[in-house]
Amino acid sequence: MSAQNFTVEAKIDSTMILIGEQCNLTFEISQQPDTKIVTPLFIDSIVKGIEIVSCKFDTIKNPDNYLIVRQKYVITSFDSALYYIPEFKFACGMDTILSNSLSLKVVSIPIDTTQQEISIADIKPIVKAPFDWVLVFKIFLIVVICLFIIALFIFIYIYFFKKEPKKEEEKAPAITKLPHEIALEKLEEIRLEKIWQHGKTKEYYTQITDVLREYIEKRFLVNTLEKTSYEIIDSLQFARKEYFEQVLNMQKILITSDLVKFAKLIPDFNSHTTVLNNAVEFVKETQLTENNE
Repeated sequence: MSAQNFTVEAKIDSTMILIGEQCNLTFEISQQPDTKIVTPLFIDSIVKGIEIVSCKFDTIKNPDNYLIVRQKYVITSFDSALYYIPEFKFACGMDTILSNSLSLKVVSIPIDTTQQEISIADIKPIVKAPFDWVLVFKIFLIVVICLFIIALFIFIYIYFFKKEPKKEEEKAPAITKLPHEIALEKLEEIRLEKIWQHGKTKEYYTQITDVLREYIEKRFLVNTLEKTSYEIIDSLQFARKEYFEQVLNMQKILITSDLVKFAKLIPDFNSHTTVLNNAVEFVKETQLTENNE
């Protein structure tokens, strides 16, 4: 279906999969460069029974100077059934477009009932692997070389770079801030700058998610810098029991920020302040205290 400024097409690369198998569901939007599209927001699933494994957004420019925005979702299901993927609403100002509907059939693994008898083989005895003296020698040689290099670096450091330790009274007391204190200070700086009022919406949401990534890494000891939003959410499954509402709140912030950064989502005026307030609330409610240290 099409409107004056944009078109939407839903695609699925397989209409039938096995239970637990994955396939791709893609929403392809063709739009003019200056068009702002409001797209559906999916959190954990497309519809009941069809779960989202991961998502990816990309934008390309075709020869007609139109932008092609692709929202690609990797989906799966663990219940055999015929699922109906309904039409979803895409909006641009007063114009509204519904994507085309799709279907996905999930089947269980078939069992071969034609075989009358099943022969069970005996368990084979444990076979000892031959002892590899060459491998042992190589490992020994590598260990000796590593120890020699370490000893050489220690000698060079002590001889050339080690300085005389300062007197105890000259050392300034180190002030260590807790992760939540650092995060709250940075979020307050973002609140005061209000860069979204100057058209820097993408930078505004990037700053907020960067603060949350740094806080989550220090607070929950989860590596976040090289992970996508969905990978971070998956890494925090262990914390859902104690902080279920807080993790769900943080999940919405990360997904909304991804849509702003990659799918050119334009949130309404109040959403900017709401996302920042939710980030502050997440930090405050999950901060380290004497009870949970």
